[in-house]
Amino acid sequence: MKLLKILSLAALAFLLTQCYPEGPMAADELDLVYSNYDPEYNFATKMSFALPDKIVKITDGLLTGDDPTYVKEPYASDMLRLISENMKIYGWQQVDIADDPDVLLAPAAVEVTTTYYYDYWGYYGWWYGGYYPPGGWYYPYPASSSYTTGSLIVTMVDPNDVSVDDKQRVVWTFIINGIMTGQTSSFNSRVTKGINQAFTQSQYLKK
Repeated sequence: MKLLKILSLAALAFLLTQCYPEGPMAADELDLVYSNYDPEYNFATKMSFALPDKIVKITDGLLTGDDPTYVKEPYASDMLRLISENMKIYGWQQVDIADDPDVLLAPAAVEVTTTYYYDYWGYYGWWYGGYYPPGGWYYPYPASSSYTTGSLIVTMVDPNDVSVDDKQRVVWTFIINGIMTGQTSSFNSRVTKGINQAFTQSQYLKK
């Protein structure tokens, strides 16, 4: 899969973070599932898929030629297992990439940091905006805060359907916004819910 295609999906993941202009109250508030597909693609004639054993991270270093970094374990394995299980439930057969699968699933993770600003004038009311120290009025500086959202992006491509400019056909994709955030004890339940939802809203994959 071309890196440019991954980056266009990463831009969409960034747009999804803008649902929280004042910041999230909890990590699971960042979870949002988006999916899309090629309506002209005949999924019914495809039966096998291949899946890598790692999930690459989209970073600035990757764009400048650095060696790729990957989502750490056991998080990567848990997500890959759930993707595989859902594909099999829908009637697909997992094969090795060397066995000429009908489609390839390419998972990636991207992190976006959102920073927002506020001031105490607006938060506490204008009468709390300053006070009388010995030197006169004190005006509090605007404060800022930020949070990082990590999204899982999974793209399905047909390796046997290649355009004249050597691009594989993208036939399905889903993004789970916020799923990589925190990686606390709630991670397993959030990743399970998100990946299952991506397949629930993609019934065209079912055999």
